[in-house]
Amino acid sequence: MEMVGQMPFLTVLLIVYGVIISAQVLALLLHMSGFTPLEVILLVAFPLLAYILALPAVGSSISGFYPGLSGTVFATARVFDVPLLHLDGSIIGFNLLGCSIPVIITTKMLAQRRVPLRQFFLVAAITAGVSHLYSVIVPGVGVAIYLFAIPPILAAALAFMLRKLRGARDFNPALLAYAGATIGVLVGADLLNLYRLVTHYADSPVFISIGGGSVLDAIFLAGIVALLADLVFRSQEENMLRPLVNLFGGGDRK
Repeated sequence: MEMVGQMPFLTVLLIVYGVIISAQVLALLLHMSGFTPLEVILLVAFPLLAYILALPAVGSSISGFYPGLSGTVFATARVFDVPLLHLDGSIIGFNLLGCSIPVIITTKMLAQRRVPLRQFFLVAAITAGVSHLYSVIVPGVGVAIYLFAIPPILAAALAFMLRKLRGARDFNPALLAYAGATIGVLVGADLLNLYRLVTHYADSPVFISIGGGSVLDAIFLAGIVALLADLVFRSQEENMLRPLVNLFGGGDRK
């Protein structure tokens, strides 16, 4: 509340309005992409609710709205870190938001055969390799991905091309793009860097969270970018952008 009190009322109103519009667009994008209501809750409502509930535990020790917001987002991610084991003095764990959500949704889609298994492994493996190439260890932050948009755009392009192959048209490329992008980034940026992280912090053991820290942002953004890229690719053959145009009242009127 202290952060909001430092801001003019008009600025707060504009931010709230922007969040509402963004939520509408994101909900429509997820609906067009074929996600179920439960998956939408896990992707949008649950992280937002978790962030709001974690704010009292995190607090805001950073002055100013924008630095305070970024600081609390990063600190909130740590609230949902779950320890698993000790390795060379460091604690290895996972993040409930950055690791569990994409794994649960992807496993659910694979079990329901909404995402083809072979194509998923192909897209995830290539995305993981590219994510690993663009990942770097940043002291005090963990693993960071430069040019983070490249892996998810690549995942969407691969999903679109695989769907155009003969005999592979019975799946939703948007779901494949999301699954391949998020799991690929999780594996390439985090799992493949576990040994490097443990050795990097050998002198000062820390908590290493799979799917947490800055990678949490990369995983979330990977899913969104992959869906947007899929929308652009498919709009070349299908009229995928019309629902978004109609949302803002720009459609044909009779």
